[in-house]
Amino acid sequence: MNRNEKGSILMETVIVMPLLVALIFGALQMAHIHVARQIVSYAAYAAARATLPVAADKEKEEAEKAAQRILCWLVASPDSLHDGVMMPDPEAKSVRDRLLDFRVRKNGWNNEVELKFAFPLVMPLAAQIIAYRFNPADYTRGEAGEHVSKKKFGDEFTGPHLIFHERMSIPKPYIVKK
Repeated sequence: MNRNEKGSILMETVIVMPLLVALIFGALQMAHIHVARQIVSYAAYAAARATLPVAADKEKEEAEKAAQRILCWLVASPDSLHDGVMMPDPEAKSVRDRLLDFRVRKNGWNNEVELKFAFPLVMPLAAQIIAYRFNPADYTRGEAGEHVSKKKFGDEFTGPHLIFHERMSIPKPYIVKK
């Protein structure tokens, strides 16, 4: 290997390495988004299911508790420290603040739960690219669309949040008396 080849290998590495790192971070963030989407979907299901064994006046409260028990696994924050260990806490402010919208409705025999959750995009570089370029309708704007929140949620995380919107409906073929 002569001297010129060593310089060309270094130059190729300098050019390719940032692209490779961006691709790796992007793949990790997309996997993180996929898992989070499944968890938010399950939270909507758990909330709808929690409405089944309770009286009508307590359905919303029980459904919201059930959703928060699932969603707390997506947001670990310093306000969920217990004896120096960061544990998921359904009552944490970061979980309650990121639950942007929560509704329980009756639709005939069905109890329908609808929720919107702001999921933090945490991978460096990939989060910013996904936040601004994830929705094809946003390609011409250069700013975040409706699927992204730039709101601060009272904790240290200041990056973009992807907003998941889930709706789940479960039939309730009986009435629970008080």
